Amino acid sequence: AWLLAVAGMAHAQAVIKCVDADGNITYQNSACQGGQAGRRIELPKAESQDEAGVWEAAAKEARVIPGMPKRWVLRARGAPLEIRAGTARDNATEVWRYASRDNVTLIGFAGANVAWQRDEALARDATPPPDASAAKVATETTASGAQNRRFVIAGRSCDHVFAEIGRADRQEPLPAGTTGTRYIYEPLAADPQMRTSFNCVGGKVADVERILVR
Repeated sequence: AWLLAVAGMAHAQAVIKCVDADGNITYQNSACQGGQAGRRIELPKAESQDEAGVWEAAAKEARVIPGMPKRWVLRARGAPLEIRAGTARDNATEVWRYASRDNVTLIGFAGANVAWQRDEALARDATPPPDASAAKVATETTASGAQNRRFVIAGRSCDHVFAEIGRADRQEPLPAGTTGTRYIYEPLAADPQMRTSFNCVGGKVADVERILVR
């Protein structure tokens, strides 16, 4: 059985999880009693209406700003190419990496919120990797592109989407009277049953369609 103690917790930043001998669980903001096992649990910071408005406005412009929660970063930039644990040198608990044609963007998190963002230019004169390494990079990029298709949502910058999932298999103009282009991505080995397409209007994703292909 589960028992949730909610009194006095509306503004708490942490609670104590207590488990009694019968396995009943209580969440409370005071120490466990009667020999119950206890563990402190950090609660995510609640977003105020003003904060949510700031995050949403930034995400629509594909911008990441300090304090932004992870879910808004996903709205702004989509899925990262890499997620790794932060180090003392990073001054972050977690680091996300994004890549485009011209640079690499690193986003450091302190818990669930953005602590910093760094852009690093790609070296133009770098020596091309051997064929085997190039093939490995191409395979990883293809798999990542297929995964990132799930994070194409209305309102995102079309340029950012192209950088993350690559060029479309084909494109076609929208119906007469509408200025824009429809981009179609056929299934990939990493995502063999899903066709993804979206309309790009005014540089922004206007509509997304995913069709299961059997």
